[in-house]
Amino acid sequence: MKRFLKIVGPGLLFASMAIGTSHLVLSTQAGARFGGWMILPILLANLLKYPFFEFGVRYTQVTQRSLIEGYQKRGKAIFWTYALVTLVSSFTILAALYTVTGGLLINLMPSWPLGLTETVLGLFGLLSVILLIGRYKLMENALKIVVSALFISLLVTTFLVLNKGAIAPVQNFMPEPLWNKGGVLFLIALIGWMPTAVELPPG
Repeated sequence: MKRFLKIVGPGLLFASMAIGTSHLVLSTQAGARFGGWMILPILLANLLKYPFFEFGVRYTQVTQRSLIEGYQKRGKAIFWTYALVTLVSSFTILAALYTVTGGLLINLMPSWPLGLTETVLGLFGLLSVILLIGRYKLMENALKIVVSALFISLLVTTFLVLNKGAIAPVQNFMPEPLWNKGGVLFLIALIGWMPTAVELPPG
């Protein structure tokens, strides 16, 4: 069992890093707004991005260096370009993730006493304390527990859905047009964040 957890551990950490607006918001909106065929761009995004994520894992295993060290070794221009992209995108990523997480918490707990801003600040403070006290190891162990619980919940939910059968179709469903400004921007966001940003491979 210990060996199994050691093998799947990196995958669980990567899954915890990837879970966010792309899975909880964009993918569900894609089907509800544009129809079931939107599974195709989701599958293509995962398929085409897989080599980048695979390379990140293989590089760190072979060289025993992180990807950041690899970028630095390639030259200062590449390293600082990556640092700039990460710095700019991190504000957007964190704002989106904290907002979605806070919104989910408020909606799942109707008696929650705090507003969205206070909830987001509380989540930020809690995670900061976890990192300051237990550092990365505590966060890693906590993520493994959370993702394992999510995986079990996924299996149970899938079984219940399959057991219940197909839902009744929505009468007069009219998918929104995809090939306009709003639809194309939605498609870019969906592909860009599914399963996660390509510049954020594990390693």
